[in-house]
Amino acid sequence: MTQQFKPREVYVASSFMAPVGRYNGREREALSFLEMAEKAGEVFAGSRLKRSDINAVVVGCQNPVAFSGVDNTAAKIAGVLGISGAKSVLIDTASSSGASALEYAYLQIASGRCDHVLAIGIQKMSDVPTGQATRIVAGVIDKDEAEFGLSMPACGALVARSLIERLKLSTDEWTAFSALLTQRAHRYAARNPEAHLGFEIPLEEYYRQIVTGKNYRYWWPLRYHDFCPMSDGVAAVLLSATPHEVIVSGVGSATDIPTIADRPYFHSFPATVRAAAEAYAMAGIKKIADFAGKIHVNMHDPFNGFGPINMVDLGFVHRRRIVEALLNDELTGEQGAFPTNITGGLKGRGHPLGATGMIQIVENHRLITGGRFQMGLAHSIGGPINNNVVTLLERTSHYRQRPRPSLTPWGLPPLGRMKPKQMNVGELLKGSGEVQGRFVAATTRFDFKTGDPEGIIIIVSCLVNGTRYSFLFGVGGEHYRQVVQLRSGDQVSLEQSEEGILVNRIPVRKFYQRSMSGVLEFAGSGWKKLTGGS
Repeated sequence: MTQQFKPREVYVASSFMAPVGRYNGREREALSFLEMAEKAGEVFAGSRLKRSDINAVVVGCQNPVAFSGVDNTAAKIAGVLGISGAKSVLIDTASSSGASALEYAYLQIASGRCDHVLAIGIQKMSDVPTGQATRIVAGVIDKDEAEFGLSMPACGALVARSLIERLKLSTDEWTAFSALLTQRAHRYAARNPEAHLGFEIPLEEYYRQIVTGKNYRYWWPLRYHDFCPMSDGVAAVLLSATPHEVIVSGVGSATDIPTIADRPYFHSFPATVRAAAEAYAMAGIKKIADFAGKIHVNMHDPFNGFGPINMVDLGFVHRRRIVEALLNDELTGEQGAFPTNITGGLKGRGHPLGATGMIQIVENHRLITGGRFQMGLAHSIGGPINNNVVTLLERTSHYRQRPRPSLTPWGLPPLGRMKPKQMNVGELLKGSGEVQGRFVAATTRFDFKTGDPEGIIIIVSCLVNGTRYSFLFGVGGEHYRQVVQLRSGDQVSLEQSEEGILVNRIPVRKFYQRSMSGVLEFAGSGWKKLTGGS
């Protein structure tokens, strides 16, 4: 029988974060990617550790080559920080990269390989236009689904639609719910001088902007204010084997399948439940809700539908309170049982992708050392809701005094199953004429200037040899009136014509192709940035 691994204890020696925003010379000072990285050196100002003590530098960043033209990223950052000679590694788990960097850094010390590790989360999204950033981010999505038009906001919209149907909400009720969640996020961001969107959006303003067209429908049912801004940010945490005031008491991570169509549901995120269970077991916590009044929850809420789901998946509230949880200050307000995202969350503080997970950990560290909490939970989602990380920080004295029974996660939710390679639409329709399926879900993207529908994502399930498989398609916005009438479970037809695939006689379209020319375009823009070309 293999002896159970006993990790060394790992402590937070110091932490640092720069204000979140766009470092483009207009909103905040103009800084290059490596100049932003250099700011992370300020983490040493709050620690007795020196740069020469660092055994490894772990950097979390999403696709730094495409965004900022910087390759060999970790080695370059170690260089500008004067820590060359230490191990250096880049971690890219999409928007959970910062949290994954902390987890990897933790393991370096817990294993005994290193004594002191610098973990950094960094992202400079403002180096590229918004459209190009959207295409880069779409790279985390399954290639075929991305070509049909699936994007991260579209994923957020599918989740929101799932909640609407599960909770039996009307469009007006969902709009009111979104307005209240937006008001909440900005209420806290307005008090945070380091937030990107540090201003309030009262209910009347949210609705006023619907009337004026500023708060337009982006992907139904999401409005412009229902998701996070494109931000830049950098944060750093010094981890040490030497005892300090705050200890890393639990870290967990889990990965779901990369395809959206193959998910059995959208009203819960199994990778979050599994990551949380692993972190809680490591920390010796049977029920996280037992720490009411002691813990701050910093969870990943880039879209209005995500936050309520997270509170249930993380174990803080029962599913019957999913609507109430974030709107009840006695439950999640600053003085509530589980204060949540009191720095503004991703929607208010901002979401600089690979930096966000580290920023959450830094914020929790500050709240603990500032005396407000005994514990802090950071929850980060990567990719299309499938690469999720949960990190627990705790005041060392509190950790030592409480019971920590030996636990093993159990009762974990199953993950989705990807279709077999041979199970594709071409094979499904081959020689079959028309195939009957069921409508699962859809979401529509609207033009923010005209309000016209531009593109639609449709998910259809088909029964094949006793097994049901789902397929994702894109269709043109001109078919919005036909698609909007469909309800979950409605019968739809699939067929192959000379023009291509038809869904209910509607031609399927591809809106984006990730071709070699696109790859070369990214590489060329990166080279221009490096050489100073125009």
